[in-house]
Amino acid sequence: MSRAAVVGLGLIGGSVALGAGARGYDREDGVREHARRRGIDAVDSLAEAVAGADLVVTAVPTDETPALLRAVAALAPGAVLTDCASLKRAVAAAAHTLDAGVRFVASHPMAGGRGHGLEAASGGLFRGRPWAIVPTARSDDGAIAAVRAFCISLGARPVLLDAEQHDHVMTWASHLPQAVASALARAAGTGGGASLPDLAGPGLLDATRLAGQPVSLALELALADPDALARAIDAVSRELTGVSSALRRGDAGALRALFEDAAAARRTFER
Repeated sequence: MSRAAVVGLGLIGGSVALGAGARGYDREDGVREHARRRGIDAVDSLAEAVAGADLVVTAVPTDETPALLRAVAALAPGAVLTDCASLKRAVAAAAHTLDAGVRFVASHPMAGGRGHGLEAASGGLFRGRPWAIVPTARSDDGAIAAVRAFCISLGARPVLLDAEQHDHVMTWASHLPQAVASALARAAGTGGGASLPDLAGPGLLDATRLAGQPVSLALELALADPDALARAIDAVSRELTGVSSALRRGDAGALRALFEDAAAARRTFER
């Protein structure tokens, strides 16, 4: 790609812009000013941002993505488009509303950090991290290859899958951890007492990090597929019930088996 553009300069979009040296645009004046201080070539209009771009990355919430894709497609008809939305079924469905000549490959970088927004953006955010690539009705082989190459250029590991697979896995890999972290933060905050903030260590802080996500994002993830998330939460509840039952019985063998199984499962997540 000779030139990329990024629309939406939060944590993800800002990191893409920094990592790719891409031109950027955000609808918020203050964000654009901040982006310039971070060294991003942030311009003052969407049209200026995407003009002449070979690839345009949209990094806005899922519900804003379809309308933005249509706007970008009208302004940069020759560009390959991709997005960073955390849900893919709705975005893949929206691809059918794009003109037949538009080239759009949905995608989702699985990266984040302790901070939020452009302040926490880093050009190295995606190194070693998976990046889902989800073909749509407006994807061709060349567009898929272009998005894959762009992900690799940022240090990411492309993973090709369809929208249904993506959103199913996200229930377990993203939405469930958000819900569990929030529940744990509330329980610990209630049960830990006044000294908890003074003694909270990496275990509690790491396990509850997602509870600090913006509420708007937490709601978007929770309501993406409420029934699927509720079933996943029920599965965790059953596991916790097993732990509490073993503790009450004093059953060290059952606890050992559970912790060994959990450690083995955890190792399979690491790539």
